[in-house]
Amino acid sequence: MKIITSIKDQADYCNSLVKKGESISLIPTMGNLHKGHESLLFNPSYMKNKKIVSLFVNPLQFNSSDDYKSYPKSINSDIKILERNNVDCLFMPSEDEILRSISESESFALPGYMNILCGKYREGHFLGVFKIVKKLFEIIRPSVAYFGKKDYQQLIMINHIVKEYFKNKIKIVACDTIREDNGLAMSSRNNRIVKSKRNIASLVYKELVTLKEIIKTNKDYNFKELQQSFIKTLSIEGIKIEYLELLSSNDFSVIQKNDTDNLMLFVAFYISGVRLIDNIEV
Repeated sequence: MKIITSIKDQADYCNSLVKKGESISLIPTMGNLHKGHESLLFNPSYMKNKKIVSLFVNPLQFNSSDDYKSYPKSINSDIKILERNNVDCLFMPSEDEILRSISESESFALPGYMNILCGKYREGHFLGVFKIVKKLFEIIRPSVAYFGKKDYQQLIMINHIVKEYFKNKIKIVACDTIREDNGLAMSSRNNRIVKSKRNIASLVYKELVTLKEIIKTNKDYNFKELQQSFIKTLSIEGIKIEYLELLSSNDFSVIQKNDTDNLMLFVAFYISGVRLIDNIEV
């Protein structure tokens, strides 16, 4: 596996691949890889493409310096995972070089629906993701890029970037959320929670599944009441719900009473001071 740390060297490498007629698959990560990441690496689609993984802990998407500094890092084990999955190249740029490469004069317009859910509670988060993902696309020139459905709001924004800046020439592959045995969605942040608390955190997913069944089977459901019950049930377990919403998976619009298609439940919550997110199709 080739390891590249400079923007110029990475761009040169990718340009040489494109000139040879090779197609590139990009898997952007912030490292501390787990089985969720491996599912992206092992995805059978576009297997003939050159596989490039980026590893960059993006300071622009963190709301607090403490959260950024405490983000778990495991570069040596990450490299072993990438090699085991036959990744062709790891792009691991320095923070300083990447940030200097982003033009301060360029304006970035986020769609209005990025101001809800996580966008409402994490000011500047999505703008930070937007800037770095756009830069990675410019450097690496992928024909395919992989993103997980757990970060669903981010996924929709990535599709917007591809449409507005890359003329839909990058295929975005949305990969299913990978869960721990207890149902908790895999996340690097889970490493900051002791195992007993992880089992408690998994109750959020179990309650989402219950909520889904109620919505599917009871047309007269009152979502406000279901929302309040959900929050109360989990607060007893020491889980603080930041938001729980039932929205359209297409554009995050509020569901009307008779809507039955494209429904998704979205949740963000805190346990032991760690913020996690999840979602489920209804």
